[in-house]
Amino acid sequence: MQSDIREKIRAATEESGITKPDFIALLRLIDQHYDKMEATITQSLQTGTQTPIEAIFDSITDACLSVGSDGIIRTCNKVSSRYFGPGREQLIGSHIGDLLPELGGASIAEFLKPFMSKLDETNFEAAGGETLARRADDSTFHARINASAIETFGGDLYVVCLRDISDRRKAEIALRENEERYRALVENAPEAIIVFDIDENRFVDANDKACTLFNLSRARLLTVGPEAISPEMQPDGTPSFGVHRGIVDSALNGEHPTFEWMHQDSTGRQIPCEVRFSRLPSDDKRLIRVSITDIEDRKRDEALAHAQNKILEMIAASTPYDRTLRAICRFVEKVSPGLKAAVMQVDGGKQCLSIAQGPSLSEAFRLNLDFVAIGPASLTCGVAVHGSTDRIARDLAQEPGWQGSLKAAHKDGIRSAWSFLVFGAAGRIIGTLDVYADEARSPTTDELDKIGRLARLAGIAIKRELDEQRLRTSESRYRGLFENTVDGVYIASREGDIIAANPALVEMLGYDSVEDLKAAGRTTMLYVNPIDRERVFARLEAQGVVRNFEYRLRRKDGSQIVVLENSRAICDDNGNVVAHEGTITDITDRKRAETRVFEEKERAQVTLQSIGDGVITTDADGRIDYINPVAQDLTGWDMRSARGKPVTDIMMIVNEHTRATCDNPVVRCLKEGRTITLPENSVLITRNGEEVPIQDSAAPIRDRIGNIIGSVMVFHDVSKESRLFRQLSYQASHDTLTGLLNRREFENRLVTTIENAQGNTEETHALLYIDLDQFKVVNDTFGHAAGDALLKQISEIIQTQIRSTDVLARLGGDEYGILLERCSMDRAVEVAEGIRGAIEGYRFEWQDSFTTIRCSIGVVLVTSENAEDAAGLMSSADVACYSAKDMGRNQVHFYRDSDASLRHEEMKWVSRITSAVEDDRLELFFQPIIGIGDQNSGRRRHYELLLRMRDEDGKLVGPNQFIPAAERYNLMSTLDRWVIHEALTQLADRSEDGEAKYTIAINLSGTSLSEDRFLDFVIDELGKQKLPQGAICFEITETAAISNLARVVHFMQTLKKLGCKFSLDDFGSGLSSFTYLKNLPVDYLKIDGQFISNVADDNVDEKMVKAIHEVGSAMGIETIAERVETRQVLEKLGALGVEFAQGYYIARPASVESFEPWADQAAPHNPRVA
Repeated sequence: MQSDIREKIRAATEESGITKPDFIALLRLIDQHYDKMEATITQSLQTGTQTPIEAIFDSITDACLSVGSDGIIRTCNKVSSRYFGPGREQLIGSHIGDLLPELGGASIAEFLKPFMSKLDETNFEAAGGETLARRADDSTFHARINASAIETFGGDLYVVCLRDISDRRKAEIALRENEERYRALVENAPEAIIVFDIDENRFVDANDKACTLFNLSRARLLTVGPEAISPEMQPDGTPSFGVHRGIVDSALNGEHPTFEWMHQDSTGRQIPCEVRFSRLPSDDKRLIRVSITDIEDRKRDEALAHAQNKILEMIAASTPYDRTLRAICRFVEKVSPGLKAAVMQVDGGKQCLSIAQGPSLSEAFRLNLDFVAIGPASLTCGVAVHGSTDRIARDLAQEPGWQGSLKAAHKDGIRSAWSFLVFGAAGRIIGTLDVYADEARSPTTDELDKIGRLARLAGIAIKRELDEQRLRTSESRYRGLFENTVDGVYIASREGDIIAANPALVEMLGYDSVEDLKAAGRTTMLYVNPIDRERVFARLEAQGVVRNFEYRLRRKDGSQIVVLENSRAICDDNGNVVAHEGTITDITDRKRAETRVFEEKERAQVTLQSIGDGVITTDADGRIDYINPVAQDLTGWDMRSARGKPVTDIMMIVNEHTRATCDNPVVRCLKEGRTITLPENSVLITRNGEEVPIQDSAAPIRDRIGNIIGSVMVFHDVSKESRLFRQLSYQASHDTLTGLLNRREFENRLVTTIENAQGNTEETHALLYIDLDQFKVVNDTFGHAAGDALLKQISEIIQTQIRSTDVLARLGGDEYGILLERCSMDRAVEVAEGIRGAIEGYRFEWQDSFTTIRCSIGVVLVTSENAEDAAGLMSSADVACYSAKDMGRNQVHFYRDSDASLRHEEMKWVSRITSAVEDDRLELFFQPIIGIGDQNSGRRRHYELLLRMRDEDGKLVGPNQFIPAAERYNLMSTLDRWVIHEALTQLADRSEDGEAKYTIAINLSGTSLSEDRFLDFVIDELGKQKLPQGAICFEITETAAISNLARVVHFMQTLKKLGCKFSLDDFGSGLSSFTYLKNLPVDYLKIDGQFISNVADDNVDEKMVKAIHEVGSAMGIETIAERVETRQVLEKLGALGVEFAQGYYIARPASVESFEPWADQAAPHNPRVA
């Protein structure tokens, strides 16, 4: 017992005077008991032995520890081990600071002072607080701490109790987050939300949407109740308040009533709303959560929907057309005050609009709406239809098209007009819905939406009327169809009596008339096999229809025909078949054809054995069931070895370049169910390891219901085609004469260089444009063969002056282009001077003569600043080259911006050509085109007209001098018109027997073909002359034809109807020739001279000429060879089958002054040609 208590008891005993021994003994026993109990507690706390008190501690759910004043843990319960990790033995003896990091350096007494409670306190929460506790793994948790102190013989002992409150803190945080989330949800809800206190009759909370809806601040809104935001009366005529509706009671009972209510904002504007009540939980108040949604737009849409439904009901009920349109106009006029409406309908035949309905318009104004022209300067409706878009005329006074009708419009109170297109089937414009307003304004967005919908209804109504008109027309046509169709049409009763039959059926069965057919008896006598009729009626009764039923009928003369019947049953009200109607098609000829097809199939099997392509067929699993002899040769597998094997074992296909294995087309075909072709550059690996380039395709084989039952693959060896394609690809990018790149490929390389130069300011490149000076002298002096030889030698000279990485190309004629990559200006000029000097120092020898040649070179620098487009750079180089020529030729000129002025010199040709036309200084030459061989010698004579010009001094100017300028400055159309007029009036044949004795060929430029009025000019000139068929042949270059394909085809088709013929000039100069040839209705192909000049010596040229001739022959087109200059060439052309020839070997061009085609009718054939 504590000493102070013991002393108090002794003192009290002495003062009381009690001396009885029993009482004294009792006090001693009590004193001894307390001493023993204190010793037991002290020993337990100090030694850690298990006691009843510890057992109690272990059953507590909180962590309980006894700690000495030095902070050392003396004992702890089992929960402590679970809280902190280590076992009880490890915790005992450790410092409490390891578990309570906030203790720091403070004493245990100071740290626990705020959390202390008396031992007699039974409430854990009576004292204490929160602290941070640390586990053995250094993780921490929040704990509720309570402590008490015990005086012992060894000093104060502290009992510390800890409770883990981490979950409680998480719950509190989650609760706060939920409250914040709910508040955000309410504030951001799309509808207005307010909380209504029923007992106080006012709002106690509201979100921003509610404040906005009622135009009230939150503070003001929370001082009022429902009466402040509701009108006195609702739309149904009942007062807003004072009438028991039971809505609040329903909400208080846990229901969620939803209803419509008319609200109003602070300005008195009424707002139709949808309201939903929900009771909010509260201990002492009756609160209702009110969700309010503005349904003003929905109500407006419902009104419009009602109008739409009303109109649709009128259309469905076949209400008279004018009444329906009148109703549409009335509904439009209700959209907004001050509107009048009219429906205009397009008259397709007259290309105008006329009013169909306009109930509110005066008769005087309606007269202005009849026959409104469709065009850009018409009334609003006409402009709308013309532009295929809705038209808003905000102020009629500002509209040019309304000036003539403005007075009538103002008299009717109309200031603005809005026209909305009305569409019929397939988006075709069939009218307009016109709205007239009494003030100058544009429609609002709401008006646009409503009127747009009504315009669509007007389209439905007009389309319905047009459809009914067409139906009435169709019904009248049906009778004609019934009478005139080639199939037999009939109606027959159940018993077989013929009720109706068309003439085709009567004729099919060999009768004289319908009455004759009816008199023959019932239909039973027509069936060869009576069972067929029973089958027909069995299907009619079971299915109601008969589809493609095949059987035989007996004709009047006893012969039999095979027919196909399609019919349907006609039933009474009880569903019994009382008659049937249908069509009968005579398929006798088709059945015979099917028999022939079967025979052809047998023959096809034989054909597969002998065709030049390999054919392999497989089953649905891709296993081979047939392989023809060619396929056996190509794969190295015979039929016996290949049958039943997977096609992948037989055909190993790889890419020729990447060596990657290609997907087998048969496998893909069976998997995807479509035709599959091999990619290019595919190679077949044969059984013995050889490689064969092939092209193939695989297609699925299907049964009658579309199921895939196998596949067929057709392939062939393309080794020869591959070689030819490589040759053609080479020719497409190279000049055939010199072997250099051609202009197209050069420009492609230039484009690539430009792309690399863009954005790179450090590198520069150079473009050289080389033009041989006076090259025409070589051609005129020595002939074209010498010119060609010179061009080849010049190419070799240039190549010696440039790097192997530089790009050299022949741009055409005597022009070359060089692209010097990564080259400075000085170096470019140096290279150009080297080329010029090398060409100047070259001595060209031909046969026994020689000459020298010079060139002019233009240089342009390609930098990031001017690297815009290839055409611009080529033009600049061309200008620089022209400048070099103007400086005296044999010069190198670096391009300057001022060089563009040199082009003005070329402009002089414009006036010179114009003057030549006006002064009649243009002159025509002609060159004959003759037939090759005896089979073509008697053909109609053919002459090509060539244009020349004489200068002011009467000297002849070659076409190469003025034609380029005419083409550049769009004068070719003028020259072509002059040539056509002169040729048709002065030179064309005028035989009166309808067939021309000779043909004159007129060259047309691409510029003329692109001119809209040129065709009309030619038609007019032909109409004036009345020439016979074949008198005129127009020559169009392949390039001009392809660049204006659609226009050229129309041009040719139109003039061919007038008896003109057409030649496709320079054919073969591009790879696109064969592609476009099938679209051009030409009579002759003029094979480009580059293939003709060497055809006798060059194998490739020979094959090209042969191919062109064979294609022409297959299409019924004759061929003409240009530039025939030797007998060997002419003989080779004759051997290749070319029909006509033209060139210096035949005859040189001569003036038309000596043109007398009629004089050589009896002349012997040119011995050089025969």
